[in-house]
Parts: sequence; structure tokens; C-alpha cells
Amino acid sequence: MATQQFVSPRDMLDIVFANRNQSYGAYQLRRAYPRHLGRALGMGMLLILCALVIPEILNAVSNAFPEPPPVNTVMVMGPPPDISAEVPPPPTLPPTPPPERAVQRFAPPAVTPDEQVPDEHPPAIADLINTDADIGVKDQASTGEAPPSLNDVPDLPVIVETQAKEDDGEYSIIGVQKPPTFPGGEQALLQYLAENIKYPPLARENNIQGTVALSFVIGKDGRINNAEVVKEIGGGCGKEALRVLQSMPNWIPGEANGHAVKVRFTLPVRFRLQ
Repeated sequence: MATQQFVSPRDMLDIVFANRNQSYGAYQLRRAYPRHLGRALGMGMLLILCALVIPEILNAVSNAFPEPPPVNTVMVMGPPPDISAEVPPPPTLPPTPPPERAVQRFAPPAVTPDEQVPDEHPPAIADLINTDADIGVKDQASTGEAPPSLNDVPDLPVIVETQAKEDDGEYSIIGVQKPPTFPGGEQALLQYLAENIKYPPLARENNIQGTVALSFVIGKDGRINNAEVVKEIGGGCGKEALRVLQSMPNWIPGEANGHAVKVRFTLPVRFRLQ
């Protein structure tokens, strides 16, 4: 009958690493494992013991040194103030004088005895209606049917008529009361552009589409001046739009303050392939 023999962990470790390199880290770790495990277990038990014992120690210390009894403080208040005495009123400020302003003084009428005042009767209403004299502070003799003389009329200011200076300034479209218009209106302008613009071959081949913006000045006589392209899309579209613009008939000029003026106008021309 076979007997079972007890093999310690150290002997088992030596048997496992009998034909292996024992200087390798695994051998050293396994051999030191029981020591590290016992050390960790001892430190854990020590921490648990401290957590259980420290509150009891603190309680015993606090009982050994009792807190001093509270001190009762008594505050003695003095007698209340005497409210029967009269309180002096607050100081009053002197009244502010009103602002000074100009005052016109009238002389009092003089008292005259009745016997010294001459009797003056106002003219009758019928006499005032029938007379052709001017009514004023004194009587004036009439000259019959003669027209009134202008010798006594003060010199009137002489009115000199001057010719209004012609306005040569350039206005924007929002600075005039009546903007310039194409003959026939906006619909006629769109029809003129559609009939006269020829799509440039280069733009058609490269599928160039978009809007060309033209800026020009409409003079007092309706003619187009200073035309230029302010937005170009390429392919010769701007040049073609400028050509059609310069061939347009005269516009109806814009007006400011009732006079024809020069107006800066911006016209968008759209190129689209159908």
C-alpha cells in the first residue's frame, strides 16, 4: 500500500523549478510570496485594531479632562432715557428767495380835480362811417378822392431776382425725388436686353452663367456716360453687356428739387443658358 508524503510549498517550488532558471523573476516572486502575504495581513489587522481602539482612547481622555462649566454672565442695564423732555426742533433753513426777473413799473395816474379836466366827447359812429380819413391818435384832413401818397411809406427791401445756379453734381439713385427710367419702363428695358444681348461663344462653351453688374451715369439729357463693369463673370459677358448698354437710347433723366440732375445708376444683367 502506497503512503502519501507531505510536501511543503518550498519543496514543491524547488521541484517545479528543478530544471529551470531559478534566477528568473517568477521563482523569486513565488518564493517571497508567503512573506509578503503575512506582512500585508499583519498590517491590515493592525489598521483594523487601530480603528477600533482609537475611539475608545479618545473617549477615555475626554472623560479624564471634563469641560469647565459654563459661566453665566449677567448684564445690568441702566435706567431708560427720559422721553418727557422736549426735543428741540430741527434747525430751519432760511427761505430761498425767488429768482429775480425784470419788472416793468407803471407810473401811478395823476389825480386831477374834475373842474380842471376838459370835456372831450368821442366822435359819433355815423361820423366815423361817413368820413374817409384814417383813424388814428389824431385827426387828419381828407384830400377827397385823391389816392393815398406813397411818400410817407418807409423804404421797402428791394428784392433782387437771381438765377438759380445749375446743379452739376452727381446724385445716387436714393438721393433724387424722381429716379431715371428707361423709355417704356422696366419691362421695356428687360425686353431690350433680351433682344440685343448675344451670348458670348466662349461663355457658352464653358457653361459660364451669372449676373454682370454695370455702373453708369445718366446725364441731364438722358445720355449714358462713364459706363463701366463693376462685377464680371468672365467669358466675355461683361464686354457684351457693356456693348448693349452703350447702344441704348437716351433715358428719361432723374430729377432733384424739380430740376434734371446727373444720377449714378447700377444695372444688373443676368446671363443664363437655356
